[in-house]
Amino acid sequence: MLRVLCLGNELLADDAFGFIAAERIKRSFPQLDVVSSSDSGFHLMDYLTDIDLLVVVDSIQTGNVPPGTLYVLRSSDMKSAYGPSPHYVGLLETLNLARELLLNVPKDVIILAVEAADCLTLGGAMHDAVKSAVELVADMVSEIVHGKEPAGAHYDEDSGDGFRRAIATVTARWGAKRLMVI
Repeated sequence: MLRVLCLGNELLADDAFGFIAAERIKRSFPQLDVVSSSDSGFHLMDYLTDIDLLVVVDSIQTGNVPPGTLYVLRSSDMKSAYGPSPHYVGLLETLNLARELLLNVPKDVIILAVEAADCLTLGGAMHDAVKSAVELVADMVSEIVHGKEPAGAHYDEDSGDGFRRAIATVTARWGAKRLMVI
């Protein structure tokens, strides 16, 4: 089973991206398990269990790329930050704890993070470039869904052919400048 978990805060300008993306993805894939939440840390645990593949959609603010750029990465390529995370306990720490507790969580997670311009303005408008990334993320999710193995098969993190194919297809449509593959 594949789940798309869209995170953010619908009250904070570009941080509302996950909620808008969730609505767009639900319209395209009404049968898909799409969840939007402002939860963080251990509160995410219920969203992480009993699935084969998790795609997380969120905003990020690094200042290293233009707003609206999509970072595409897998959790297996990331390390938890030393010391407390900005959310006290973040997604990676929660996944690691779930694994330590032998809970049924995916071996790997695909993360789609859109570069934000402003995640702090209460009630602020979403930056146009960030808003335009909703279609880009929906396209990436569509390619991931279409590249997923047949029902009943488990996602194998070592056979990332479907994931690589999704990246190549979306990059061809949107251009290499819109995606940062990590």
